[in-house]
Amino acid sequence: MSNWSKGWQLIVHSLNVFRAYPSFLVPICFVWIVYASGILYLRYSYAWHLYGATLDISVVFLFIFAVSFLILMSFTTVLEMIRQFESDKPSFGKVVGKVVGKDMFRVLPLALVWAIIWFVLTLIEALLSKSRKDNSGDDALTAQNAAITLANYRSFSFSEAFVEALQKGVRMVMFLILPAIAWENLGVFKATKKGLAVLRAHLGLFGSGYALTYAAAAVAFLPVAIIFELGTRHHGNPPLVSFPDYVWVATIIYMGFAWSLSMYLEQMFMAQLYLWHLKWESETAKAIKEGKPPPVFNSVLRPELLRKTPGLFSDEEEGSSAVNHA
Repeated sequence: MSNWSKGWQLIVHSLNVFRAYPSFLVPICFVWIVYASGILYLRYSYAWHLYGATLDISVVFLFIFAVSFLILMSFTTVLEMIRQFESDKPSFGKVVGKVVGKDMFRVLPLALVWAIIWFVLTLIEALLSKSRKDNSGDDALTAQNAAITLANYRSFSFSEAFVEALQKGVRMVMFLILPAIAWENLGVFKATKKGLAVLRAHLGLFGSGYALTYAAAAVAFLPVAIIFELGTRHHGNPPLVSFPDYVWVATIIYMGFAWSLSMYLEQMFMAQLYLWHLKWESETAKAIKEGKPPPVFNSVLRPELLRKTPGLFSDEEEGSSAVNHA
């Protein structure tokens, strides 16, 4: 089976999980609300000219760090919810207790590293777009300008697209590290080492996931792109259609759902890839113990989430294996 076929299976199963448990989208939807509110505040209300460059840069970094941390915590919450469900003892209190009481302190340094990388890439993107104008028209906070700002809608640039592609790649690597924290209870350094090992072992499958989730996001945002093409100015020309405010408000709401779904697909793809790797490791160790040749990854059946598989996650703590395939 090719990496594209395996990647497609993971995408389809992620959508099936969403249809069965749409509540998994709630944590990342909350992050979108915080993110959108912060972006609009910084764009239209924050007085950039009053405080100086040092404070302005600090504010931007703190905002990026806060969003990074919230995104990782939202995914950690979903991972713990999956673990609780598979144990057949779902308890929201236990999920919150573990996420806040233990996982949060392991996620913090990972969020800091991600924030630094994200911040540097943001500065590069800002420098690349410095001489270019966006399509917002003015600095007034209107429904249309808010939608354009949140979508980061502007003329296409290969250099900026490359930076955004790097940002997506870094984000997905972070998502590949988190299962080691939530499911195997590893510290951040061991979790990072394990996540990167999974990446190296399945780089082709990771690449297919990158491309497929990118395509899924493009499909999800297609209606938004059509609205923008019809309702915004291009090269000084008036828009083809003058949409009322309620259309732009609906567009913002839809963008929130599309952004959350796109992020969810990236998260679930990485979670399933990690779990599949753990099953392969377990079956390899079992084969070696029995004196048999280790199986190739393609021969290992893909584990499916939320099927209440007995013994899928162990209850052991630090350094334990998250999967029991005996």
